[in-house]
Amino acid sequence: MAIGLVGLSGWYRRSLPAWLPWASLGALFLILVQGLLGGLTVIELLRFDIVTAHLGTALLFFCTLLVMGTALMPYQPTGNTGKLPWIGLAAALLVYSQSIIGGLVGSRWAAHLCFGTADLCSVMNAHIAGVVPPTLTVLYLVVSVWRTPALSQWLRSLANAAGLLVLLQIALGVATFKLRLQVEPLTVCHQLIGATLLGCLVGFTVLALRDLRAQPIPVPTAP
Repeated sequence: MAIGLVGLSGWYRRSLPAWLPWASLGALFLILVQGLLGGLTVIELLRFDIVTAHLGTALLFFCTLLVMGTALMPYQPTGNTGKLPWIGLAAALLVYSQSIIGGLVGSRWAAHLCFGTADLCSVMNAHIAGVVPPTLTVLYLVVSVWRTPALSQWLRSLANAAGLLVLLQIALGVATFKLRLQVEPLTVCHQLIGATLLGCLVGFTVLALRDLRAQPIPVPTAP
């Protein structure tokens, strides 16, 4: 499907935004890298750095498709976002970083080793402490959206969804920690909600940037 996307965007390039064929090529490149990392994951017997890179590339591919789709969807800007795009971008980067650390916890069996032999506790503690920056940034984004008048309903819905998802993610993380990663569906849900939260923040950031670009440039008045 990624190859088909590249072909279609190239065929209809005259009626599409100039960036779309290049973005499609970027998505295809990430698929190729993901396939290579998948093969290395098997050959190297689940080596932790390759497994973590495999997760990171998958999330980048996911974000790339979201950026493309959100940038192409119909959207009516209000020109009232202010600093919201940069808050959303910061939150998305922090959630992505936290997902990578979580991948390290899983790929290195850090939780099991820490509970069993007190090894790699620093990796697990880094993931636990890493919850604070993205959580505070997402909550700050939600409050900022509530305090911003005349904002697009899309932005309000995505911000509210991100706020609910971050609270759900914390609850799942606590439950996963208490059960020592022994309940596989709970661990999978923890990763799924993390990816969904990242997707909400990416969509918010793209729409907010579109809104920011639509703001009129103030014209100085004569004295």
